[in-house]
Amino acid sequence: MARARDPEEMLARASDMLDRWPLTAPLAQGLRDGRAGRDAARRRAERKARRAGEKALRMALTVVSVIVATIVYGIAVGPIGVGALMLIFLATMCALVALGTFPRDTAPEPMNLATAKPDVLPAQVDRWLEAKRRALPALAAPRVDAISAQLAALAPQLAAVPPGDPTALELNRLLGKHLPELVDRYEKVAPAQRKVATVLGGPTIERQLVDGLGLIEAELVRVNDQLGKDDRDAFAVQGKFLENRYGRDGTLT
Repeated sequence: MARARDPEEMLARASDMLDRWPLTAPLAQGLRDGRAGRDAARRRAERKARRAGEKALRMALTVVSVIVATIVYGIAVGPIGVGALMLIFLATMCALVALGTFPRDTAPEPMNLATAKPDVLPAQVDRWLEAKRRALPALAAPRVDAISAQLAALAPQLAAVPPGDPTALELNRLLGKHLPELVDRYEKVAPAQRKVATVLGGPTIERQLVDGLGLIEAELVRVNDQLGKDDRDAFAVQGKFLENRYGRDGTLT
């Protein structure tokens, strides 16, 4: 019995097929945007769940520590009075409220993005984009999701790139300077003027923002491909070696 294909694999195949024909290319782009949007939403949910889990763990450890310390004190020193127990309870509740509230998950500042190390840059930019998402028009959502997808793909590759590498420096400029400047200049435009064409018959401010985000996405695609080329070449060389060493029929040559 044939194995059922993964829905994401089927969508990817359909997108590739549609992309080969000019008339169906927009549909292929829509499929990719939908997939990128689902992946971005999943990553945002995972980040929120991870932060909530970390806070819950700290709160649980605090409660356990207070209970253990109270028991040890009662055994080593003597019984604890009702008044002291009430003070301990109130202090514990205050600590739990503080742990549940702080630290707040604030987005990194753009100036910090420009100097971030390669291994943490994609995650920090993704957090910054998440914080800026509500300030951007709905028209830009697919491009934001696509950039988020490229950042997720870049993360493992950049982990092996040294901070002084030219690719890392260019990404710091792109993601830590040019991307924040694009969003900042859009936010400075009055909301009523964002749907107005900049010149007669020209694109609106919103469309220019989307086009700018598209250029940044395209550059991230290029960098992703560039960083992955060495690994692909090494894999191809290894495959050729095995083919030459053992032969196509599996016999030693």
